[in-house]
Amino acid sequence: MEKRQNQDKTKVFLILLIVILLIMNGFFIFHYVNTDKELTATTAELSEVNEAKDELNAILEQTEAQVTELKGKNAGLDSLLTERNKEIQEKAARITSMLKDKNKLAAAQEELQKLRYYVKKYQNEIAALTEKNEKLEKQNKAIQKSLDEERNKTEDLTMKTIVLENKVNLGKKLSFTAFEAVGIHKRSSGRETETTRAKRVDLVKITFTLDMNYVADLGAKKFFLRIITPEGTTISNAQMGGGSFKVGSEEYLFTMEHDIDFDNSGQSVTFYYDKGGNWQEGDYKAEIYADGFLIGSQDLKLR
Repeated sequence: MEKRQNQDKTKVFLILLIVILLIMNGFFIFHYVNTDKELTATTAELSEVNEAKDELNAILEQTEAQVTELKGKNAGLDSLLTERNKEIQEKAARITSMLKDKNKLAAAQEELQKLRYYVKKYQNEIAALTEKNEKLEKQNKAIQKSLDEERNKTEDLTMKTIVLENKVNLGKKLSFTAFEAVGIHKRSSGRETETTRAKRVDLVKITFTLDMNYVADLGAKKFFLRIITPEGTTISNAQMGGGSFKVGSEEYLFTMEHDIDFDNSGQSVTFYYDKGGNWQEGDYKAEIYADGFLIGSQDLKLR
């Protein structure tokens, strides 16, 4: 009897042990299953986070490349590129910060979706502005080509006008004949005699007769006389009527000037120049200028 009771106790113990083991086994299985689910979920979350990070990096690289490619082509486009690229970087930085917190993964993915839409809109905006700039550039080139053609036409016309004006001006240039330059000795009686002896010269007389010119303007004309010494210098004394005048852009000294009223009648013009001192021996030259031109010259030799 006692033996049977011991056997029953043993059976009960074994049954309890089996039940306990089954419960523990069930607990371990449940824990394992939950742990595996959590691990799977964590792995999935990490994968989603990495994918989001990769996409953010790709977006940033794409926008940076676009900025580099288009920068400097247009001031308005540069401003837009800088502004939009800054906004994208700020949004990407905010999403990156959210991805560090697994509880904000869903919110980060939602922000990433918004960023995708924003980047697409930005790309379309850049494309439209680029196309507009290209059209404007083509129009500007066409306008510039037209302007260049007109400028060339204008320059050609201007050159023709200048050539014609030069021809007219050359046609207006006065000329003369019977040009004489002689030394004069004044006798005590007042009578003038020509001389080539330097010591006897009291003044120099220059005479010429103007040719007919139907192109030249009628009216007041100013003639300038330059007497050039044997040393090559111009005799010019303000007290004796000397001064300076311009021929083109060059400025020259003159010995004296003489005004006449040109009437195209073959007028004679005479200069009397008193140096107010002795004349040296040598070869002199007398030059006559009018209307900005050298119209004639004559040598004068004094011995």
